[in-house]
Amino acid sequence: MRNKKGQTLVEVLVALLFVAVSVIALIRFQHYLSYGTNLIQQKAFATTLAVKEIETLRDFQVLNNISGYTSYQGIASGTSTTTGTSATYTVAWTVTANTNPTYKNADVTVSWVDSHGSTQSIRVVSNIAGIDPQNSSAIM
Repeated sequence: MRNKKGQTLVEVLVALLFVAVSVIALIRFQHYLSYGTNLIQQKAFATTLAVKEIETLRDFQVLNNISGYTSYQGIASGTSTTTGTSATYTVAWTVTANTNPTYKNADVTVSWVDSHGSTQSIRVVSNIAGIDPQNSSAIM
């Protein structure tokens, strides 16, 4: 009988060890899932910021600089900072002019530091045609 009592105790200890290791593994897995979900949300927000900046650059009213209007000539490089729910995002855009045909290349990069301290970034590139908005309906 004594042998069986000791054997039962060992079985209980092994079962407890198995449960403890399983719980620790589940906690670590949950941490990775949480980090992944957070990173996906941050990338989606960063992409939204980049696309929004591209659309802001495209939203000019006239070709040449006229006081009180946003102009194609006035499209220039710059930076801004936006604070989101889980990170601070730096939006940097570089604008380069091209001729023949007339267009500007907009290169927008959004960067931030994730919850693990790693720098993340996304990049969106687009062309902006130098066409007078008042004549844009004539093109179609």
